[in-house]
Amino acid sequence: MTDENRSAPPLSSERSASLTLDASELPQGRGWGRQAVALIAMALLGKLAMLAILGRPINCGCGQIWAMPDQAGLNSQTVLDPYSVLHLVFGAVLAKLIWWKRPDWSLWKIAAAVVVSSTVWEVVENLPLVIDLFGYSQDDPLAYDGDSIVNSFSDSAATVLGAALALPLAGWLVAALAVGAELLLSLWVGDGFLIMLWRALGL
Repeated sequence: MTDENRSAPPLSSERSASLTLDASELPQGRGWGRQAVALIAMALLGKLAMLAILGRPINCGCGQIWAMPDQAGLNSQTVLDPYSVLHLVFGAVLAKLIWWKRPDWSLWKIAAAVVVSSTVWEVVENLPLVIDLFGYSQDDPLAYDGDSIVNSFSDSAATVLGAALALPLAGWLVAALAVGAELLLSLWVGDGFLIMLWRALGL
């Protein structure tokens, strides 16, 4: 018998103010496991197929794992780049929002939701129409032309890692870290969620 439908205890003021939560208060990993694994596998395979259809390269072919801020041309091509921070933040905030709204969900359900959400993000941002929305000029060092397959899957892994790291933390701390990461990336490489939204809206 699983405890998938067991509701978590309501948040108290003391618990909200604490930095971390007791392990017993975290969502449990039992229940809905097979369905979640199947959904995760389908999402990742679907993303792989879509990226292949769009003609995305497997990797950068540069022999590097990390793209430094002064190597903007390698962004979204190497395994890791400064934008990996955005995916960590996305996973962290998403996981906390899901648990806040659905405290009865198991870890498997949260994991599936995080992976599927990341997959949707990755597919949408690689569509030519969406790439054009960002409005980069050809000589802009931050010009985005789509992800390599390796980078896209690494982004999804960063999203899952962000979710796993965030679940034991208090919501206010995750929110503060998210704001800090946005400011860091904006100052570090001149880009971030808000700047990308600004570009997409043509402002």
